Amino acid sequence: MKILFYYPVDSAKRYEPLIAIKGSAFFRRPNYDAMRLAYLSKNHDFYYFDERTEEKPVIKPDIVVLPIPIHLAYYTQTLSQRWREEKIKTIAYGVYPSLFLNEAKKYFDVVVRGDVTAVWKDILEDFQNDELADVYEAGDAPVSFRVYREYEKKYGLTPIISQLRTSYGCFCSIDFKDYCYEGILQKKHQFWDPREVYHEVSLIPRKMIYLMDDDFLHNLEYACEILNLCWRLKKMWIFQTKGTIFRHQRILQFLKEHGVRIIYLKEDWLGNCLAQNIYQKEFVKEKEYEVNMIHAHRMTVGAKLMLGFDGENSGFYRDFLRFLINIKVDFVEIAVRTPMPFTETYRKLEKSKKLNKDISLYDRWMPVVRIDGMGQNELYNWLEFLRDGFYSWETIIRRLLLVAPQLGFYNSLFFFLVPNLSYRDNFLEKVGYPP
Repeated sequence: MKILFYYPVDSAKRYEPLIAIKGSAFFRRPNYDAMRLAYLSKNHDFYYFDERTEEKPVIKPDIVVLPIPIHLAYYTQTLSQRWREEKIKTIAYGVYPSLFLNEAKKYFDVVVRGDVTAVWKDILEDFQNDELADVYEAGDAPVSFRVYREYEKKYGLTPIISQLRTSYGCFCSIDFKDYCYEGILQKKHQFWDPREVYHEVSLIPRKMIYLMDDDFLHNLEYACEILNLCWRLKKMWIFQTKGTIFRHQRILQFLKEHGVRIIYLKEDWLGNCLAQNIYQKEFVKEKEYEVNMIHAHRMTVGAKLMLGFDGENSGFYRDFLRFLINIKVDFVEIAVRTPMPFTETYRKLEKSKKLNKDISLYDRWMPVVRIDGMGQNELYNWLEFLRDGFYSWETIIRRLLLVAPQLGFYNSLFFFLVPNLSYRDNFLEKVGYPP
């Protein structure tokens, strides 16, 4: 059986013949679901196509699998139509099919709600028996953690970072759960056996590993067991976690000793009341102290930000840029408030008529929530002002001079300067944000 995994991306990121691949290679990582499905399809002819790095394939598969985020729904519906005309079965999964089941059924032969690997074996068997169902519900079924890593060698993808997942499920704080993609796809927390994680890591030749877990430190005992087992492999780790890490300050020394290099702090660390908090001296001192704690252990720190809340204005964005520089955060990833459809937050905003329901805008960068005192176009411009100001040459050099004495030469070069320049490259080439 021929299976085509088709990874769609925004138009700004798509490959064009005779033009260099767009964006920084630091962020061009293979689609992780493609690697998981390839592992489960070892007895079949599985092809992974990535719109970022190659021209459209000319093969005629039996099945096409598409991961569909909300904002690419209309684009992928057009793609699907061509395959269906050729009697090729199309399988849609992801956030859009999981939320808009009835709509997705009109444009795709098969719709998967939840994690596709949980039902992949059933899909393959049903196709071979000519008994494909219209809908497959993953529910709480066990997901697959194993991956086929040869796709990490594909031309155009990052040559220095490997990806790994040790858990699935949303671990967001209550204020941010309604904005989380993971919460739509994974209704139940699932963890990989640490011994199997160690075996997987031992097979990864690259030194740097990006842990894609929603919150790697959610279960400290579990995370420490994995890092302890993998210590002898001398890997360098990048992961994200909530601000609750600072309740366990002793963990920072452990993380440093076990090879952690970059920690991304999730949106809850700065919260959703920044228009008030950044003017409070205690809040500013607390955040600066927490960043300094991470720097003191020679690790760099990124902040994931969610903006677009009431109270924000032009003065706030100017002051917020200074705040981020002064607390010495190393890099930021900015998202605008985008509640997932049918959540409680979405319904409240819909009822108050503050929500733009055009799902093609739901990429977490285009504003969809109207806030008092600022138009959506104006909000977009100020988000760009913040992003471009933080990653300007002048600001990068200034921030580097502030943190280099704590980080040391090696960490300053590879874990501060390289990521900052990679973010900057993406923005200069207009390939979308977050990367």
